[in-house]
Amino acid sequence: MKKITILFIGIILLNSCNKQNLITDLTPYYGVWANADCELVQTEKYTLLFERNDNKISAILRQNEKIGDTVYSNFFVGFTFDINTKEYEKITADKTQQRMLIGNYLKLKETQLEILQKPQSQKLQLVEKTDVCPAYEMPFADIANIGECLQNWQLGVFEHNLDPENLYIEIGTNKHAYIFAIFPNMLYCRAARIRHNNNGSVFAQNIRLMINDNTNEKTAEMEADNLKITAADVEINNDLFKPDMCSFEEGGIYWSFISCVADTIKINGCGEVYTYVRQSVDEKVVAEWFKYKSY
Repeated sequence: MKKITILFIGIILLNSCNKQNLITDLTPYYGVWANADCELVQTEKYTLLFERNDNKISAILRQNEKIGDTVYSNFFVGFTFDINTKEYEKITADKTQQRMLIGNYLKLKETQLEILQKPQSQKLQLVEKTDVCPAYEMPFADIANIGECLQNWQLGVFEHNLDPENLYIEIGTNKHAYIFAIFPNMLYCRAARIRHNNNGSVFAQNIRLMINDNTNEKTAEMEADNLKITAADVEINNDLFKPDMCSFEEGGIYWSFISCVADTIKINGCGEVYTYVRQSVDEKVVAEWFKYKSY
């Protein structure tokens, strides 16, 4: 009888513990979070984390899965870059990290988001709140609303390719831009601030992990105080926009507006022309839509 009683109590305690870690609504977690050595962007479908430990910087992409009222976090792909050698290794998640209750990975307490992982947990501050919303009709471009369109058209989660060996995902918030891409001869993971106006875009990269065999670039960089940089505003000097060239400035890279039609905007992208296309409500590449918020 004692053994049965002890087992029964153990089951109650286990269930109580699991209930504490159950997350049924990720809405309070949506957005950009950071501290001096980390940056995390949380959406309905994805958790993208950049983390610095000593001389290593890792980039890990996890997919979120909701079954009934319970949200699970599944490891998708990740890499660790050596800051000194610029070499990288693919991350192999152990069984406990491959699939877990997302409440065993993330914990929100008041204004702090804690990442519950070894060797040490990380506590992050909210930098930008993001609102996931239904698909909506984005504005058409004309000469008077270029900035609004550049910001609006890049909002959301873009699933260009979900093959883990040839991955290409973009996440665009109102103030930040992320890429996790695995191309032939190139691996590119980055976090950046971005601002737009009718003259073009200013792009300020704070995390850059790049291995490019085509150009021989090997970069593994994160700002010394990542929270301070990624939370800072981007000051725009309109005199630095030049349609015939790209300006590399201390406050960011200036991509200047060139031309537009109703559903296409072209800007100078440093050696090439970047073309941005208005997304329709039934565009399959857009996996998540974010609400537009003016600066």
